[in-house]
Amino acid sequence: MEPHEQCWVRLPLDGAFNVRELGGYPVLNGGQTKFRRFLRGDGLGRLTSWDERFLHDYGVRAVVDLRDASEVADFPDKPIARNVAYANIPLLGFNMADAQAVDQIMDASDLTMDALYRMILENYEAIRACFRFIADAPKGCVLFHCAVGKDRTGILAMLLLSLAGVDKWDIVADYIQTRPNLMRDEVFALDWLDAQNQPFREGMESSPDVIEHAYDLVELEHGGVESYLLECGVPDEDVACVRRRLLA
Repeated sequence: MEPHEQCWVRLPLDGAFNVRELGGYPVLNGGQTKFRRFLRGDGLGRLTSWDERFLHDYGVRAVVDLRDASEVADFPDKPIARNVAYANIPLLGFNMADAQAVDQIMDASDLTMDALYRMILENYEAIRACFRFIADAPKGCVLFHCAVGKDRTGILAMLLLSLAGVDKWDIVADYIQTRPNLMRDEVFALDWLDAQNQPFREGMESSPDVIEHAYDLVELEHGGVESYLLECGVPDEDVACVRRRLLA
């Protein structure tokens, strides 16, 4: 691995457009999050054989798929290698890849993006399962993803970075990188540029206000990420283990 390949805002993959590092962010009391410990990403169903080799060589040894079971069945991940652990832990109970269904759900329930993120954060069982899997994952890099790597992935990235001691504005900066990355996907770019597709644009905007609101919710309503994880039922030893993966 060349030195310039240690800090990818967008890993050079042909079949995924939003896989990127959580390493390199400054943390309170000095230091930074470690490279090649966590990657966040979009779906892995279009990985090429070159992509699979790259990710394995990069150190990926565990994958957390945050999508609903129906999304996984419709568009399963390409397996990176036999020695890569895999867990499907849905953070929402519906198929976020079905834009029409999501629009219907949000219209029928008057659901906003802020409310959607609250719904994810209130899925204590899934958050607990994510931290359990990460704590037990093989030594190496953990890649977690959903469909496009924005909402469900964004919430887990926020929790991990906050646990490491990364400040709010670096977390926001990490979040808003999604749309620039996805514009490299021709299908996404065509949908985005379609003037008649306003609901799609609104859902994919990656507005900083949305992740700011989720961050503030954890801080103000739960007293910070550690208190929130305690409420989720994440054991202290799992919290400590995940923090070590981020920093040690």
